[in-house]
Amino acid sequence: MKQPIDERQLVIELKAGNHLSYKMLYTTYAPKLFAFSRKYLQSQEDAEEIVQEVFLRIWEKKENIDENQSFSSYVIQAAKYRIFNGFRKKVNEQVYLDFLIYADDSSRNFTELDVDYKEIKTKTERIIGSMPTRRQEIFRLSRESGLKNKEIAEKLQISIKTVENQMGQALKFLREELGEYQLLIFLFLFYQF
Repeated sequence: MKQPIDERQLVIELKAGNHLSYKMLYTTYAPKLFAFSRKYLQSQEDAEEIVQEVFLRIWEKKENIDENQSFSSYVIQAAKYRIFNGFRKKVNEQVYLDFLIYADDSSRNFTELDVDYKEIKTKTERIIGSMPTRRQEIFRLSRESGLKNKEIAEKLQISIKTVENQMGQALKFLREELGEYQLLIFLFLFYQF
């Protein structure tokens, strides 16, 4: 008879860098994670990639895993974020292509628009990097990781009001710094992050 795994103990051992525990968690949860991901994705390869990305991230961030929470829920939540971000990236690419088609009149050509896009992304990254560390962290958790304000507050152990205030300040700062690019900000910034 197969013994049930002690998930909590495996997570504790994983956090200590135990490769065997990592392998056991992978063997136990990868098939469930694949089945979950496959329901939402178009291809088997995409679902396999989600599993690999999630477990790679688990190894890289193992010290941050809470052994008192369900590991199964943790990996499913991680997969949801990866799937969501993948969908968002595809939407971003389509929005960008749609914008290029729409904006490609006789006054501008594709190369100029592509340069504008890259310039805005570079400038935006530089501006975000110049924000105070905590504000930058909150902004990235919201826009890049897709976390809600409540999740950010819990993760950083701060109030939701602090998260809201920092996000408001971050967005105001970006609008001020990127004022000359208002239309492109609307199309890219709020879809990219």
